[in-house]
Amino acid sequence: MKQRNILVAIILVLGLLIFSKGNAVLADAGDAVSINTNQSYSSTLKDYDDEDYYKVTLAEDGNIILSMNQKANVSWYASIENSSGEVLEDFNTDDSAMVSGAASRQVGLPKGTYYIKIDNYYNATGVKYTFSVQFTKSSFYEKESNNSITAANAIDTDKIYKGTIRDYDDSDFYKFTISEDGNIALSIKNKAGTSWSGHIQDSKGIIYEDLNSDDSELVDGYSITEVGLPKGTYYIKLNGYSSYSHVPYEFKVGYTKSNFYEKESNNNVTSANSLSLNQTYYGRISEYDDDDFYKFTLTSDGKVVLSLKNLAGSSWEAKIHNSKGEIYQTLYSDDSELVDGYASASIGLPKGTYYIKVTNYSNTVNKQYELKAAFTGSNNYEKEFNDNLATANLMNLNQLYYGNSNTSYDKDIYKFTLPADGNISVKLKQVPNMEWQATVQNSSGTSYVELETNDSELATGYATANKMMKKGTYYLVIERNYGDYFNAAYAASVTLQTSPISASKVKLENNKGKDDKISVSGLVKGDVIKVYNASSKGQVIAQNTAGSSTLTLSVKQIGLKSGKVYISVTKAGMTESSRVGISYTGEQSDPLKTSQVKVYNNKGKTDAVNISGVSKGDTIKVYNASSKGKLLATKQVTGNSGSISIKQLGTKSGKVYVTITKSGMKESGRTAVSYKGEQTTALKSAQIKVTNNKKKNDTIVVKGIAKGDTIKVYNASKNGKLLASGTSKATSSTLTVKQLGTKSGKVYITITKSGMTESSRTSVSFKKK
Repeated sequence: MKQRNILVAIILVLGLLIFSKGNAVLADAGDAVSINTNQSYSSTLKDYDDEDYYKVTLAEDGNIILSMNQKANVSWYASIENSSGEVLEDFNTDDSAMVSGAASRQVGLPKGTYYIKIDNYYNATGVKYTFSVQFTKSSFYEKESNNSITAANAIDTDKIYKGTIRDYDDSDFYKFTISEDGNIALSIKNKAGTSWSGHIQDSKGIIYEDLNSDDSELVDGYSITEVGLPKGTYYIKLNGYSSYSHVPYEFKVGYTKSNFYEKESNNNVTSANSLSLNQTYYGRISEYDDDDFYKFTLTSDGKVVLSLKNLAGSSWEAKIHNSKGEIYQTLYSDDSELVDGYASASIGLPKGTYYIKVTNYSNTVNKQYELKAAFTGSNNYEKEFNDNLATANLMNLNQLYYGNSNTSYDKDIYKFTLPADGNISVKLKQVPNMEWQATVQNSSGTSYVELETNDSELATGYATANKMMKKGTYYLVIERNYGDYFNAAYAASVTLQTSPISASKVKLENNKGKDDKISVSGLVKGDVIKVYNASSKGQVIAQNTAGSSTLTLSVKQIGLKSGKVYISVTKAGMTESSRVGISYTGEQSDPLKTSQVKVYNNKGKTDAVNISGVSKGDTIKVYNASSKGKLLATKQVTGNSGSISIKQLGTKSGKVYVTITKSGMKESGRTAVSYKGEQTTALKSAQIKVTNNKKKNDTIVVKGIAKGDTIKVYNASKNGKLLASGTSKATSSTLTVKQLGTKSGKVYITITKSGMTESSRTSVSFKKK
């Protein structure tokens, strides 16, 4: 029993030694005492070899800070470990004479169970220590251990993460995935006196970009490096660089989704990034020997304009080449102090696949460049290489071609064919301070035309040269004589003009009331005929292409009056001819209305035809027949009416036929206008015998007349009453009147011959009954 009591006493003593103020102190991690975060705990180490273990469980990811009181001439060692005994963070407290406060270390951890180990470092046996584990829940702290790719922490882009580098051997790895191509910007927060290094790599360890943060005294903000990457999974590795131990860092992986950032690695032709034309791309040269390659394809011939954004103090070099490395164009961006905008260079290329190589020329490492390859499809731009007769570009006549001189010895050659003999015109655009030379030669090198541009400062327009040439195949050679060759541009053409058409081959109908017609003969199928309303400029009023040797064009209205049209012809492969003027008569004037014409058939004087409702300058003609016949009179009126005199229309009634011809127009149709005959000559009183009978009808006998004459008897010299009327059937005629009167008196008799008007009245006396 005594022995049992002694054993119990020993256990109690041991218990008192192990526990102080309710805190368990254990000899190893297996016996670790569970503690809570964000609370303080105290205990003592019983001897030099004693170690105390505590266990803390994190329900979520986050950051813990292990803090421990400090005491003069005493130092404890404290560490944070995982269940495998791996030390995740550790430190010794300060034992200096004036020390106060607490020492602390922090580390980001995933949820789980961890251990706090406290050990004697110097003179700590029997001295009370106090510590706490502060916890901040967060997904944005590093989670140790993350010292390798396989243990890398998964992170999201565009989020700030925090962590610490414990010592020289410590590395923190992070893993991120981008689902689409884009630009990655790795940024590390700068801190005075402390610097970290970081890089972006893939799973094979290939490093795309790296950087060191800035540790200068007054530093602020972030150090940043950028790289374009294709979709996939990548890693960030962070290390200490200077005075970094246990100092918290902050970093972020920024991501911008885009197909228009370079995608590393693209350091050679086989790994070249595909480039879309007419889009701006962004990239960086990461080292002085870094090259960025891009590949593009032209589906048709055309012009490529390569451009690089200028940046003061930095210059990039870009070259366009083929898969064989043959260089078509070279471009340097401008690095002058006040530079702005873009440097650009043009080149004509046939359809195919090409490459752009971007390199450092001056101070561009880790600086972003902007690159663009703009394309315009065209058959009228030179297609390199065209430096000799065998590779000469085919040239169509009468079209302007464009090109560039890419080197001091560059020569561009074009091949063209003249389908017929003719006069060619060579044109070469003039550029200030630049002298170009153009030569027309045959395949044997015989020159026919030599032309040089004006290189003065104010040069404009085109230099031209003309030459009569035989049909055949020739070459146009363009070279630079003087001036800066770099990206120098030219424009040139060779034209062959069609000969003008013969006026005798043109027939024109200016129709009234329907479309006018222009017929052209002597053509070749494919000839283009144009009809203009002026000898130069003006408007095209008709145009068509000949399907055979003749062509008829319709024009709704050439013009009412006479005038000219101007006709050109353009043969295939040639320019338009000069215009030939073709005269035409006006349309037929509208005929006069009968109401506009009055005819006076005068007796004993000149007859007259009066016209009204006309215009000054109108020409009036009077005919004696509806067609052909005799022109009786013509006159041009001086106002809006006129009178035409005719010596004798005829004694009897009839018709005249009147036309009008308006200025610039054709003569109208004839308008028939009737006129009366002249007045019949009055009877003589001797030709008349009047008998005033008693108890029977009175008689009036008229002799010396003709068959068909009409005799009328009146009771007054004018007006009055018609007493009798009759038509003669012979040379005399007897008319009866029932009663002239019982007393003597007078009657008044007229005669009207056929086709003439009634005569004046002849008075004849008669006796009383």
